[in-house]
Amino acid sequence: MSASGKVFYAALAGEVVLKSERVRPRFQLRLLSNLVKAFQAFGANCGKPFIKQARIIALCESDEDYRRAVEAASHTFGVHGSTIAYRLEYRSLDELAQLVRSVAAEWVKGKKFAVRARRSGVEGFTSLDVARVVGSALYDYSAGVDLDNPEVEVFVEVRGNEAYVHRGFEPGPGGLPIGVEGRAIALFSGGLDSPVAAWMGAKRGVEIDFLHYVLSSPRSVSDAKRVARRLSRLWLHGYKPRLYVVDFRAVTEAIRSSVRRDYGQVVLRAAMLEAGSVLANRLGYHAIFTGESIGQVSSQTLRNLYALSQVVQLQLPLIRPLAGLDKEEIIRLGRRIEIYEEAAKTKEYCRLGEGPVTTRADPGILRKEYGKIREIVYETVENYYEEELES
Repeated sequence: MSASGKVFYAALAGEVVLKSERVRPRFQLRLLSNLVKAFQAFGANCGKPFIKQARIIALCESDEDYRRAVEAASHTFGVHGSTIAYRLEYRSLDELAQLVRSVAAEWVKGKKFAVRARRSGVEGFTSLDVARVVGSALYDYSAGVDLDNPEVEVFVEVRGNEAYVHRGFEPGPGGLPIGVEGRAIALFSGGLDSPVAAWMGAKRGVEIDFLHYVLSSPRSVSDAKRVARRLSRLWLHGYKPRLYVVDFRAVTEAIRSSVRRDYGQVVLRAAMLEAGSVLANRLGYHAIFTGESIGQVSSQTLRNLYALSQVVQLQLPLIRPLAGLDKEEIIRLGRRIEIYEEAAKTKEYCRLGEGPVTTRADPGILRKEYGKIREIVYETVENYYEEELES
């Protein structure tokens, strides 16, 4: 009878598990590769992870490395949850119960507990048998069993002649592993909406890079870089995110001097979308992500979005993952993904929104007003450059 010791133990997101036998291996390989990069980003010294029966397993060098590995996995798309588990090898159900007791007796000491058991189906006993026998082995150390509202849960996952015992999963983000769904550019101001939109794109397996426009002051680049760097370090594992910068000051000056004042913001939005489309298409991306939310600001009313769709010549899909979220929901998500504090420091550098702003743009008028500056937009995007994100 022996306990084999600690392991890093994670569950794959349901979407990954449910992929076809033809597709699933590619998703799993990318997830493992991304997780290795996440371990590195979070300073977890662990061996190469592998997948066994929809679980990811890895050995780490120390308790602190296991803790960091769990933190890394909680920031890796494609992971449902992760924990530190004990791998046990056993020959009988009674032996399994004794092994679990050697691990979990201290967990339940003086507390109400419950055993949550599951098995692969080849063991010759049921999950209820595991819960009953293991629960009996732990009972004398505890304050009793409470299946509905326990103070401690003991999870026992039995897979053939081995079992994994743990205290529950730290939630992961779910979604798809980054890199399985192509590449996209996110229009990125460094405020709250754009990093949340980029995060949502990454959650769907997209490699997200960033495009920032300098609208009035080059100081905006440092704000965008700071937020993009944090988002990348925490979440964008498995590739090297890029930050492209386009100096848009000639465009904003042309809007001020040539465009109807009430159409200034909508024309600027048209310029940003079209310039982003041109650059993204040239660089081989498959879509553009924006942080627009319907009705949140004047340029994002449904009538204005409609007018933009009639005027802007997009060369690839435009995706607005925040379209149905209100500001409070975006703030909550920003806090959950740990970028709110950095994004809140970003300053507002453009003042085109001051004064009257149309909320019901006419496509014909917008086409005329945007036509006054369109040539400048195409000239400006030619001079993009790339900023280094890695610190």
